[in-house]
Amino acid sequence: MNWKKYETEILEYFQQTYPETTITFDKKIVGRISKVERQIDIFIEGEIAGYEIKIVVDCKFFSKNIDVREVGTFCSLVEDVDAHQGVLITNKGFTPGAINMAFYGNQKVELDILNFDKIKEFQSFLAIPYVGDFSVFLPAPFGWVLDIKNTVNSFATLFQRGLTLKKAQKKDEWMYVQFWKKNAPELTINDLIELQNDYIQNGTKAKFECKAGPKRKDDSKTKIRIATVESYPSLEVTGFVEFEEVIFYIVLFTPVELLNKNLRKLEYLLSVATPMKMHFDNTKVIQQVLNELTKIKNLEERANKYNQIAIWYKEMKDVENTFLYFEKALEDFPTHYFTLKSLIRENLILKRFEQANKYSLLFFEVAPKNPQTPQDLIEIYLDENNPALLNEFFLYQLKNQNDFEILGNINYHLGLFNNITYNEDKAIPYFKTAEENFKKVLNANHPVFENLKTLLNG
Repeated sequence: MNWKKYETEILEYFQQTYPETTITFDKKIVGRISKVERQIDIFIEGEIAGYEIKIVVDCKFFSKNIDVREVGTFCSLVEDVDAHQGVLITNKGFTPGAINMAFYGNQKVELDILNFDKIKEFQSFLAIPYVGDFSVFLPAPFGWVLDIKNTVNSFATLFQRGLTLKKAQKKDEWMYVQFWKKNAPELTINDLIELQNDYIQNGTKAKFECKAGPKRKDDSKTKIRIATVESYPSLEVTGFVEFEEVIFYIVLFTPVELLNKNLRKLEYLLSVATPMKMHFDNTKVIQQVLNELTKIKNLEERANKYNQIAIWYKEMKDVENTFLYFEKALEDFPTHYFTLKSLIRENLILKRFEQANKYSLLFFEVAPKNPQTPQDLIEIYLDENNPALLNEFFLYQLKNQNDFEILGNINYHLGLFNNITYNEDKAIPYFKTAEENFKKVLNANHPVFENLKTLLNG
């Protein structure tokens, strides 16, 4: 590929992505400061994500990273033609000084990377993440891909084209998608944000800023929260779209210096995510895996296969076979973590509370000292709107445990649980008891004590 082909492909990308705008190639504009004619590779006029804009796009097909001098020249061009935004795109990358100059200098300028090399396997320019029969059609933002193999919470991840998820995470610049199933029609984005903020603030210092998200053609509500968390290496920016039964959200991790560029990518995703209903017929793949199982002797591997079959039956709304294959997974591997989690949730959904409690007991016994265990229980029971049952479960555990680390873990999470459910007055005694429990078995410099100190001091 040469520089001319590179510019042409970028032009075609903008034309496909923003068909409602006027896009001009090789535009000439007389500068308001210089009073001379300035050449612009791509000039975009119109409305994007609810904003009236004039965008200058400059394409650099270089053999090395863009430096401060090139960024400075482009900043001057953006100011001279009085554009709302400037996007400097390269096939390689930018020096640290160039990134700093764009962020701390001209806030109108964004730096982006787009390399048209062959994308990696399992990466694509679109994906259809789903939960149950609800899904969204999601195209990748400019210069990024969707990865359907390397996922977080079973859903797609997004990152810069040409990277792997691992490399993107190392750069602290990537996203993942998630769903929150509403248990009642009146639940809103604000309810979810409040719940998430409580989770984040428990044990770490965090500051939150909320702003309106982009306008959508279907008038679905959107919102963006920017979280600055003391223990995180980058900003966590979450964009929400509220649909009738589900709140779809995308979590972006980005360095502060690249916030403006990546925030626009997030806004684009929020504006174009299209809701759909899905129908599943997993019969063939289930039969294929059942055939594979006849040759598998490893019990944990067999449990993994049975667990996946159960999930496929759940997608087809076959309740009987869903439970049958979850049980088969436990027959082979009684402590299978994900199967136990699924059985708790599925029984709560069907209001089989005794069964849910039975599997909660088994689940807790797998790793009672691991803080992730009660955290997962809190998430499941609150998702399914059963806080009273979870409170009863934790209190039962307090009466039936005598290990101080386990007791500390339960008290600590009872405190978090009460904080989340707005019973702050009840939370403090649990935190104090947890501190007493942990002091008997943990080293004084264990991080849990710093977390408890923060929680107890408000």
